[in-house]
Amino acid sequence: MKTIAIMRPEQHLKKSIELAKSHEYKVIAAPMVEIKERDAPEFDVFAHRVLGGEVDYVIFTSVNGVRFTLKKVGRLSSICDITEFIDALNACKTVAVGPSTQRGMEKHGIRVDVVPGAYSSEGIISALAPYIRGKKVEIVRSSHGAPLLVDGLKKHGAIIHEVKVYDIVRPVGKCQRKLIEAALNDEIDVYAFTSAMSVKNFLKTAEDLGKKGELVEGMKHRTVAAIGNPTAEALRENGICVDVLPERFTFKCMLDALIRKTHGELKI
Repeated sequence: MKTIAIMRPEQHLKKSIELAKSHEYKVIAAPMVEIKERDAPEFDVFAHRVLGGEVDYVIFTSVNGVRFTLKKVGRLSSICDITEFIDALNACKTVAVGPSTQRGMEKHGIRVDVVPGAYSSEGIISALAPYIRGKKVEIVRSSHGAPLLVDGLKKHGAIIHEVKVYDIVRPVGKCQRKLIEAALNDEIDVYAFTSAMSVKNFLKTAEDLGKKGELVEGMKHRTVAAIGNPTAEALRENGICVDVLPERFTFKCMLDALIRKTHGELKI
């Protein structure tokens, strides 16, 4: 049985571990990213625009964006309640980057109008490009969102506002160090990276231990999987080859692609 390293945020870790085990992997897990609510002064302005019917499209780039948006709305009792805000959202066109975000929205009664074929910034741009010239578009995301989405939508004539509702930070602790030690001891067969930040934080943890070079060298002899081009690029920039890059950017699709590679069905 092969051992897979999973580095997803705490709130996604349990389901990811169960899914990996169902694919017959032994799991070593440690969050390499931590999600924290962000003090976002621009949020009140965003909420007023949505409530005032001044928005054509609202894009959620993650389920965390949905969660923190509704949490913040819950504190705006002097302006509206959550039901009013959701009704106002449903008067706009809403976009979910992928099925997990879609489920997070629909769970709270938010209608989802668009889910791109490719669960990525590129997919969103492609799906919206024919419709957004002159349209007012709000993007709800983390403070670490890449500029690709904003730049791509602006190129097609959209009027963009960003609201950054959460931060992604690097957790530092015993379980993160243990993961690096397991890697250095050749206990890991497969590395599963789901974001560029998880790559950066993983390597920074190794660097803090004075072991980054040794770690990267060892990973050359293991299978490395990445979700999304930014994640793959972060790995390649550090001299790490990507063996598996699934077409659909979900953790399950990554595991399925790894299994196909194991059976010689996937060509990289």
